[in-house]
Amino acid sequence: MATELLTTRRLRSLAALGLAGLVAASLAACSSGAATQPSATASAGQTADALSAEVAALTKPLDAYPVPTDTADASVLKGKTVYYVPITMQSPQFKITQKTVTDALTAVGATVQACDGKATPTDVSACITQATNTGAAAIITDAVPYVIAANAIDAARAAGIPVLITNQVASDKYPADGTLAYIPAGGGPMQAALAKWVTLDSARKANILINQGTDGPAPAMFVAEGKKVYASECPDCTVTINEVSSANFSLIPSSTSAALLKDPNIAYVESQFEQYLQPTQAGAEQAGRTDLKGLTGSVQLGGLQALASGNFLYAAAGQASAFQGWLDVDAAIRLVAKSELPEYTIPVRLFTRESISGVTLTDAAELSGEWYGPTTFTDEFKKIWGVA
Repeated sequence: MATELLTTRRLRSLAALGLAGLVAASLAACSSGAATQPSATASAGQTADALSAEVAALTKPLDAYPVPTDTADASVLKGKTVYYVPITMQSPQFKITQKTVTDALTAVGATVQACDGKATPTDVSACITQATNTGAAAIITDAVPYVIAANAIDAARAAGIPVLITNQVASDKYPADGTLAYIPAGGGPMQAALAKWVTLDSARKANILINQGTDGPAPAMFVAEGKKVYASECPDCTVTINEVSSANFSLIPSSTSAALLKDPNIAYVESQFEQYLQPTQAGAEQAGRTDLKGLTGSVQLGGLQALASGNFLYAAAGQASAFQGWLDVDAAIRLVAKSELPEYTIPVRLFTRESISGVTLTDAAELSGEWYGPTTFTDEFKKIWGVA
């Protein structure tokens, strides 16, 4: 796997080119009742106390989820089927979203058909083509870049089937319209949250290895948001990128080990997504680096349990996957009904060894969404859909 050493000077060059600004994600709440989390973007030269306060705030759940307030006509989906197509079912995050998409569609009298994209353009396109051929009411994709299945998505839209692209960055080449919508990803804010924790934990002198995904262009854009934090807040930090892929999963331990052996000064190692966590840890063990502090993004139950065990993981960032399932269905309803979509936000939270003790680590808690805010959001969605 290719590795890339990014010094502080090069980080500043990337920031100047505006790569980090490509990430279309925000932590700001989109409804008046939601608490506001700290900004995921870096502010230059924060004091240690200010950064500490910001990191502490990121470890707290919201007072209220950002549920839309405008009503939506859910009857447009009654008796119909919606396809859910994640880039790969290897990710625990997508499994949770699939379950809550199913719950939300059941609440409006619809059904879901899940199809695993298997991290390949061929399989993703086949899933979308299947949805088109069977007359799906809508297609929800998760972490699927438009470009890897452009022909299939074009055909679905031409057939009058709206497509929702989630956990990706919006494409200027394929702008949103009546048959296409984007929901901002939490990938960038998660990377920024982890970078802030590392900056604080290392007293601004971190040397970190990030196992960055290559399944589409978005993972690098998400990591760029974390690099922006390092460039601003941690000028003495060094970031090494090790590119990994779901399609080449078995190679992750050896490439991680090689990167660590090449630079014995690395003190932190991050798995960008939880599906890479186990092979990342295996790579650290192969390199004999039991002293490393492990991190992960897109954390779900398994990762939080590992964090609580005190073994390898020191911090983890996640996004509200259960909430996202209901938000995805809200967007699908509005697309099918040809009504305007509100601005959506997927909340992000930082978990640490210190804060994890107050988190209930059960399947039920994960599915309820309680890690990120009150569990009443499902009733709020049913109310605006007219099915309460």
